[in-house]
Amino acid sequence: MRIFFLGLFWSLWFLAFSTRTSLSPLLPVIEDELHLSHALAGGLYLALSIGYTMSLLLSGFLAPRIGYKRSIIIGFVSLAAALACPWFARDYTLLLGIFFLVGAGGGLYLPSAVPLLTRLYDARHWGKALAFHDTAASISILSIPFLTTLTLLFLDWRAFFAILAGACVLAVAIFALFVPNVPPQADEERGSLISIFRRREFWIMVVLWMVAATASMGLYSIMPLFLVKEKGIPLETANTLFGLSRIGGVFATVMAGFLADRFGVRRVLLFVFLITGLSTVGIALAPSYLFLVVMLFIQAPLSNGFFPVGLVAISKLSGTGERSLFTGATISGGTIAGLGLAPLCLGAAADAWSFQAGILVTGGIIMAATFMTFLLRDL
Repeated sequence: MRIFFLGLFWSLWFLAFSTRTSLSPLLPVIEDELHLSHALAGGLYLALSIGYTMSLLLSGFLAPRIGYKRSIIIGFVSLAAALACPWFARDYTLLLGIFFLVGAGGGLYLPSAVPLLTRLYDARHWGKALAFHDTAASISILSIPFLTTLTLLFLDWRAFFAILAGACVLAVAIFALFVPNVPPQADEERGSLISIFRRREFWIMVVLWMVAATASMGLYSIMPLFLVKEKGIPLETANTLFGLSRIGGVFATVMAGFLADRFGVRRVLLFVFLITGLSTVGIALAPSYLFLVVMLFIQAPLSNGFFPVGLVAISKLSGTGERSLFTGATISGGTIAGLGLAPLCLGAAADAWSFQAGILVTGGIIMAATFMTFLLRDL
């Protein structure tokens, strides 16, 4: 049953994460249809990230009190309802509100899923279990560009979100029927956000999560625009290349979890940040099409290697009573930076200068974050 539950959690995380990854390959079409600038298009990501961040923080308080299972069900029902709304939207302002609600629905999942998963598995296997769970995000990043391209051959972009809404309803129905309601332990209601804010390790993890989210989802959100608008690659070819470059993400995610159990969290994080930063700079300065492709195929998988290891770090740095709150507060910082501010800033940089300039600066920030991993001495 543990394998079945892990597979079910994997499916839920795939769908929740796909609500974010689907916006990027559809963004060129949305931008053209609504006649948006790059910065305004990035504003859709900002609205989604604000909703997601607020929901993450709320979930850290709410989940231990109403139960993790109930929190996940409420989140997915809300998510499905929000995903059905773009079908009726023809206005940019309305879309901003809709994607805010999409983010809010998706944010209730992870702060409830992590405590449940760490209950099911012994601490020495957290890296492997959480890594398998997080392959859902990598597979979403890999598959969604292909699925959106296929959908656009036959249907309007709004139909993709409607299909995703139906899948969310089906998945949460199975979850509600088969997953037992595991009540929070008695001490889990005593987690204090103030006490968490006072810990140096928390702020280190927040900064690292912000940089990692920028390296992964921030660049992911604008990469199709960079390839299409600045490099002149046709949309179908760009989305295909974009998707293929994510193939190694599943392998990198699983390997990162296994290596964290074997060699420790800090060493794996140092390697991930260093190579991701160098390859990001390589994308910006690529002198040829072939070099650009090689850098994409290095940067995309490794940028996802942080997240399962980051969840292991959070689980080891937090007690049972504060794990949900610690998880939600940490990830919220990364979300607002990587999913919200990064696309907006990169889009604004493209309007003022070029995508190349924004990507180059991002690569430098990622390499600078490498030094912060040395502060996690207990991991």
